[in-house]
Amino acid sequence: MSNEKNAQELLKWGLANSTTAAGPSVEQISADIESGRRPDLADPHLYEAIMGKSEAQMMVEQLSVAVDESRSVEDRCTALDNLEMLIETIDNANNMTSMNMWPSIIGLMASSEPEVQTAAAWILGTAVQNNDKAQVAVLPHEAVRAVVDLFQSAHDKVRAKAMYALSGLIKHNPAAMDQFDKLDGWKVLRSALVDPTIGIRRKAAFLLNTLLLQDPNSFTTPVPSAAPSTATAVAPTASAGTVPLELGPETMRTSVPHPNVARALVESGILSTLLSSLLPPGTHGIDDADLPPPSGSDGDQDPRSDLDFAEKAAAATLAFATKLPDIPSKAHLDQKTKSLFKALLNELHGPPFDTSTAAKSRADELALDSQQLHTLTATINAL
Repeated sequence: MSNEKNAQELLKWGLANSTTAAGPSVEQISADIESGRRPDLADPHLYEAIMGKSEAQMMVEQLSVAVDESRSVEDRCTALDNLEMLIETIDNANNMTSMNMWPSIIGLMASSEPEVQTAAAWILGTAVQNNDKAQVAVLPHEAVRAVVDLFQSAHDKVRAKAMYALSGLIKHNPAAMDQFDKLDGWKVLRSALVDPTIGIRRKAAFLLNTLLLQDPNSFTTPVPSAAPSTATAVAPTASAGTVPLELGPETMRTSVPHPNVARALVESGILSTLLSSLLPPGTHGIDDADLPPPSGSDGDQDPRSDLDFAEKAAAATLAFATKLPDIPSKAHLDQKTKSLFKALLNELHGPPFDTSTAAKSRADELALDSQQLHTLTATINAL
């Protein structure tokens, strides 16, 4: 939804909700003035009638409807949709903490109604997206656990919004990543790579690539016993005439070490699933559980035909390869993983999946440039 459309929707909604049962309407006030009657300036509803409700009031009212189980599911979801529009404004999203809204939103994610779960996860994802303050503020409310649990849903819309919320929560957020790691959240990302819904598979591959790129660790980085704070400052102290402290995002002002993503992908089996998704069925070393379901509107196409997913999966594979040590054999990958890597190398150097295009190879088809392919080839051969 565009910002312009959101503004129009909020304006119409604000006008529709600009009166209360106990207060005068704008029309009533105008009529009083025209008839010579002066409005009661002490009336607490006067400002509200003239100016409309504040966005904070709207947020409170919509949440009260959403948590009211005596209301219809449709009414509750409409209220949550309205709340989601409001918290697209970053100030409103951050005000959710001082207004103590997070416990209710996280609670709604455990609702027995999939539509309510979907709407609540949408609010979480919108509030934390590119918002470091909200990313930190929501963590004490077990938001990561709530999102991970949603991936067990049988409803694809719930899982899709769970992916949206998870992505916003853990990107560039070591503390959230630490919670995700301790919850063994990797298993839900592995299942997302073979989800029946291709859109979820694409988002999972994209998220894995992002997590690898943001991780400061290499594959062989030892587990730290304690990590120094990652807050940065221009000057150690601030005094008159000096440059004030310039702190980074709140998510990075923590002593929590970032989990080693590359190692987690190997240990969880995600790497095998990722590699298998890029290879033809029947390739030696592929387990049936690692194969994504068919693609296409009729569910009858080879999953490798979906270039969007394949490009994202290939990008994540390249990002993993950059985490390997200078002598890749020191990573001590098992024989199955080495076999899958070598099969991938053959696949990338082979013909494109769609021979009707101008692509000369599968690597060309997946938009891998010659330098990327050369580096990946050298890394795999050194395994």
